Amino acid sequence: MKRFILCIALLFVPLALYAEGFGGRAEWHFGKKQSALAQQFTESGRYPNKVGIEGATLSFHHRGRLIKAQLDSKGFPTAHSVKGDYWLFELPVESIAAGTAIDVFLPFTGNEGENNSFTLEYRDGKKWLSAVEITSTTSHKHLRRLWHTVVLKQPIVGKGHIMLRLRQAEKADVEFTVACPSLRGQQPQIVIYNNAPVRDTVKMLFLGNSYTYYHTYPVIFKELAWSEGHYADCKIFISGGYNMAQHLANPHSVELVDMGGYDYVMLQDQSVQPVLNGTADDAASAENLQKMVERVKKHSPTSKVFIEITWGRRFGNNNLGNYEQYADKYPHLFADYDAMQGQLIKNITAEAEQCGISLHPLGYAWQIVMHERPDINLYHSDNHHQSYAGSYLSAAVAYLAIYGEPFSSGAANGKLDAKTAEYLRSVAQRVVLQGEKWGAK
Repeated sequence: MKRFILCIALLFVPLALYAEGFGGRAEWHFGKKQSALAQQFTESGRYPNKVGIEGATLSFHHRGRLIKAQLDSKGFPTAHSVKGDYWLFELPVESIAAGTAIDVFLPFTGNEGENNSFTLEYRDGKKWLSAVEITSTTSHKHLRRLWHTVVLKQPIVGKGHIMLRLRQAEKADVEFTVACPSLRGQQPQIVIYNNAPVRDTVKMLFLGNSYTYYHTYPVIFKELAWSEGHYADCKIFISGGYNMAQHLANPHSVELVDMGGYDYVMLQDQSVQPVLNGTADDAASAENLQKMVERVKKHSPTSKVFIEITWGRRFGNNNLGNYEQYADKYPHLFADYDAMQGQLIKNITAEAEQCGISLHPLGYAWQIVMHERPDINLYHSDNHHQSYAGSYLSAAVAYLAIYGEPFSSGAANGKLDAKTAEYLRSVAQRVVLQGEKWGAK
């Protein structure tokens, strides 16, 4: 039989169901080494929350029964999986109104190259209801993501639990896991929205890399949209370091593109390649972007396609990875943050014009915040990827690029304090709605 693997974090980041702001959220963080909580999982069958909301748990159920896992040689809890097995998420809540929406973002993997079906189910009152089924070619290497919003018809009166489960719908003896590496945004996320009605629905696709999945700006975008009365029905494929050529060569990415029917498609290219456009080391990012746009338009002919202007490294030449050699070869392009940001703005704007697509002008907003409010740290500790604030800014710019309307006073703040979130939204509005650019006269 195939193994069913759950990876637990070495350093426990607490499950957190925040009661403040627009809604609540719970995030399960996992890693590749055994921890005390991993041991507890093997003893009780439940991955517990010891610091945040008391009683929030994630557990695995085999043939309808909660089972205790074993630890493999790497310290991963393991169990055998058959048709009907499921991961169960239980979030303690109090007095949830009927009509409350819950957004569920569940990464998972399965046997390489096989078509498998997984069903998201949720408890509504006393009944388990099926929310959505995903049938997809799965992979051990590339995470797939079941992303859906459910709306509770029945209220939860007093103390109770929001209960969700990801069930293996077919194909006995399939190995899949809802647990993922402890990269920010690569873990299951559940966000509780309000019960306000939405005015419209759009279908969207996000294709990107770690600049998308660190703190998962599309999840924040979807929360912002809901708080403003819009439902974004989103699909996503993200893989670290990916450029458009890699997306075009990946069957899982192509599968989503070819599904078609999208109103909007958000593309995010590799973070350094566009800087080199027009040099002797041009990586053909413009040509590959054009190929992706053509493929998108073939299957979603009326869609509006965006390319994101990403941000420069904090110091221009830090953490360039495989591109470190170019910092010495083209020092003027990577001299500092502004030099790199300027090249990204210039070259990605030219790519968009060449391909006839629109801009997600995050780079302009990032530059304004960097100069106006250096106290707001947009970077992760590596001075390369984005912090939660950086992801929130990206989501705010994306929202305005899609909907073209200013934010209301009820816009979601996510995990940020109200003043910081309001400022970042105001910068996004200055860039997208007023066309402001840092340093322009």
